Amino acid sequence: MISTRRATYLSIAFLLLVLAAWNYYREFFRLDQALSLGFLLALETFGMLAVGYFWLSKSPKFPRVSFWIWTLIFTLLRWLVVFFILQHHLPNWTVFHYPDRAVVYLLSTSATLIFLGYSYSIYEWGLAARMEYISKTKNTFGNFQSPIQIRSEGKTIRLLPHEIFYLEAKGEYVNYITRNANYMCFQRMKVAESKLGEYGFLRAHRSFIINPMAVKSFSSHKLEMEDHKEIPIGNTYKTGLINVLRVHEK
Repeated sequence: MISTRRATYLSIAFLLLVLAAWNYYREFFRLDQALSLGFLLALETFGMLAVGYFWLSKSPKFPRVSFWIWTLIFTLLRWLVVFFILQHHLPNWTVFHYPDRAVVYLLSTSATLIFLGYSYSIYEWGLAARMEYISKTKNTFGNFQSPIQIRSEGKTIRLLPHEIFYLEAKGEYVNYITRNANYMCFQRMKVAESKLGEYGFLRAHRSFIINPMAVKSFSSHKLEMEDHKEIPIGNTYKTGLINVLRVHEK
């Protein structure tokens, strides 16, 4: 299904192509003939693009036989238009006065336009597949799983957000509890909360920031995490945290 915006753009492009052809051929034909010819040429052009875009792109592999059949069909149709043009004695400098060159020109441009429509369709399929891949690599909260970098024991550690269960404040340090290990980082909780907030992490207590997806069970007063750690829920954060957890529970 073509969107309204795309249909508008295509209509404008079609109209511009008709006007361009009409402006060229009005020197050799009556105005009505030039307009008809411009419309026919624009229709041929969009027809070739449409065949490549809608028809050939449906094949799982490049349809070589169908591609060349359509190329020959449109080459023949365009040759008939050329034959009509030649009857009106266009200037000698046009390629259409040289049959061998005209055939090569018509064949190559037909193949190019059909392949252009096919290529654009494949590009859109690839773009859609890319967006689907990105969507699948997002976590439940809709943020891309790019690694989070922290400094721990003189090393730069890269952690994926879904690997982190929770963060616990330890004085001037923050302890990152992950699926595989724990990492102590010299960091303020507010900085960690700001960094992880975009990934859906929530403050559960002044000393804890949790990953809602790592919550095994919860009550109105405490959480049990996947590593069986029980985390108290601070009154300041209770309402928002419980509401989020209930949404994920559904």
